Parts: sequence; C-alpha cells; structure tokens
Amino acid sequence: MAELIWKGKHAKEQESFINSTLASQHLCTYESFEGESFDGQPTVMPSNSTPAPTQRWYNRLILGDKSVILPLLLPEFAGQVNLIYIDPPFMTGRTFKNDQQLIYSDKWGNDLDTYLQWLYETFILLKLLLSSNGSLYVHLDWRVTHYARVILDEVFGSNSNAGGPGFKNEIIWHYHSGGRSQKRYASKHDTILFYSKSSQYCFHGERIGELRGTQKRNHMKKWVDTDGHTHWTIHSAGRLYSYGENTHMTPTDVWSDISHLHQKDPQRNGYATQKPAALLERVILASSEENDLVLDCFCGSGVTPAVAEQLGRRWIACDQSELALKLTHERILTSDRVHPFVIQRLEKDAK
Repeated sequence: MAELIWKGKHAKEQESFINSTLASQHLCTYESFEGESFDGQPTVMPSNSTPAPTQRWYNRLILGDKSVILPLLLPEFAGQVNLIYIDPPFMTGRTFKNDQQLIYSDKWGNDLDTYLQWLYETFILLKLLLSSNGSLYVHLDWRVTHYARVILDEVFGSNSNAGGPGFKNEIIWHYHSGGRSQKRYASKHDTILFYSKSSQYCFHGERIGELRGTQKRNHMKKWVDTDGHTHWTIHSAGRLYSYGENTHMTPTDVWSDISHLHQKDPQRNGYATQKPAALLERVILASSEENDLVLDCFCGSGVTPAVAEQLGRRWIACDQSELALKLTHERILTSDRVHPFVIQRLEKDAK
C-alpha cells in the first residue's frame, strides 16, 4: 500500500497519548437543557446540576480542541459513534473572523507537515470512536484532499473494489458562486471523502435519491402499463433490469443540486465557513438510522447537530471557538423540538 510520508510523522503511541490527556483534564458540565417544557420552551437546569448519563441520554455540546476532546470521549464512546462528519480547516492560509472576533486561524505557519500530522492524529482518533458499522465523511477542498485520501487509506485500509472497509466515495459538491479567475479554470467545488470502518455499514441511497420519472434515461426501454405508469427495462450482463417511474435512483457522486449559502441566505448565522443544512441532511439520512449517534468535532455554525436534532439522531458536537459554541447553542434552541442536551468544557484536574 502506498504511504504518505512527511517530516515528523509518527502515530504518537496512542495509549500513552490518550492516558496523558485523561490524567490531566476532564469535561465539566456547566449548563443542562432538559428539553422542551409544556409551553414549548427549553428547560434550563442549574450549572451545578449534572445529569446522570446512565439514566437518560443527553446530547453534548463541548467547548474545546478536538485533540483533547476526542481522547476524553474514548472511555465512554469508543466504538459507539455511528456517523462522523467533519469540515476541518482546509489549510487556506487565512484567518477567519466574525467582525473583529477570531473564529480560527488556518495558517499553520505555512507548514504542510504540521497540518498533515494534525490531520493524521484526527483520523486515528475518529476511527477509534467509530462503531464497527460506522461511516466517516471528511469535507475538504483542492488544497489538501489528495493528501487526506492517502492518509485515510492508511488509517482505514485501502480497498480497490470498495466492498470492504475503507474508501467508498469521493463526492464532488459542485456549487455556483461569484468570482472567476482569469488565469485558470474557476474552482467551484469541494470534495467529501466517504469511508467506512468495515464492510458492514449503513447506507440508504433510496432515502436521498430522485424519482426515476417518465423522462428517457440512457438506453433503457420504456413501456407504459394499463394504469398509465411508466416502466423502464434494460439488459446488462445477461440479466434484465426493470424499474418503475416511482423508484428512487441512488445519487451519483457529483452533487450539483445543493447550493452554497449566499451572503443574504436566511440560514446564515454569522459563521464564516458555514455549510448548507441540505448537505448534512443528505449525509445523515443516507448513513445513519434514527437514534444513531452522530459526531462533529468541528461543529462551527452548528449545522451537523441541528440537522441531527431534526432527524431524530443523537449527537455530540465540539469546537474550540467560543463563537461556534454560542451559535450552535442558539441554533439548537430554535429547532422545532429540543431534546435534552448539556454544554461542557474542559477543566484541568487539581494536582
């Protein structure tokens, strides 16, 4: 298997790394929301009233860097997360702000090796958290997608026929936005890498596909039954395949039907790199079931937990940005129905 090498690459003896994290810090709950009261308003519990996770499930919104948060989640959630979506920094060389408030720096000292090591450690920890039938979606762009795919192949395994663990799809999210380069083709897409932990993973293309319809497709033969319903048939590899007009087609790996968020889009909540809810709705519907656990450790604008909330999934979301936590908190509370959740942050253990 091909392997990507960079300066300072190491797996960081995961056990000692995780143990050192666990020995120095823990997660402290400082606000608890008990879900909607009878008047439809969220019920807030005092900060010193920590819920007992064994008695009732609480979704979690956590302030802190993923490098510390993910190891702290392992004792409780190793092998328990059904779906992970991440939209990490792309190594753009930029600093993202909201007015004058820093959201995050994506400069990395202009050092690709540092970024790749950071990404590598992230993928290792996420794999430990994934359930045996879990899936990972990694959202990047042209700057580092090619590096990320080679690293993911190393961490999850490389499979040329996509039938086992590892790589499943390279999804192209094509969008229309302003600005055209005069010196090269305009960059108008992001890439989402879809990986699974094993050959047994959740996937429901029929939930997100469009109806086959009555318009002619490829070289399929059309016929209409006595009730006026259109059917399509095609011979392939010695077999006859037949489809009705109301059957769903699994989407292709090019998604051009989901628009990016324009500056005045009503979804916008002030986070610089916010993604549309429709994008996460497609991912969550396709790769999870109701009550499954969804994780996003770069939750940003809060789109992943908000959509997971709407679709009846449990969720864990974290971010190192105070603004991200504030926006996510506010977004969750605007959901049609609010399930119990807690807000947590890191606290150093007393020596």
